[in-house]
Amino acid sequence: MSRTDGRKLVALAATATVAAIGIGTIYLPFIADRDKLRGLFEEGEQAMPEGARREIQKILKAERAEAELQQRQQLQQQQQLDNIQREEEVQQQQHQHQQQQQQRQRASAGSMWNSFRRNA
Repeated sequence: MSRTDGRKLVALAATATVAAIGIGTIYLPFIADRDKLRGLFEEGEQAMPEGARREIQKILKAERAEAELQQRQQLQQQQQLDNIQREEEVQQQQHQHQQQQQQRQRASAGSMWNSFRRNA
């Protein structure tokens, strides 16, 4: 190998290195569509088969129906809890009212001197 062949190899290696760095730092991040490079590009609507599209729509409808059903069940459970709390409040109020009536009856039983008046 002659001296000029060595210089050509070094120049070729340096050029390849500069080209690789230039592509890696300038072209790929800023110019190239990174999604296409990764294979994530979106295909057109025509590319998807009709059967697959129908299946996807069925799955989406089923998921929506299930979400609505869960939401209704949560609402029903919340309403039941609200009804139970209201009933408990009503029972507590009735119990307090009964206690108050009993206290009034005890208080209005009469004076402690009534027993002496009857005996006299």
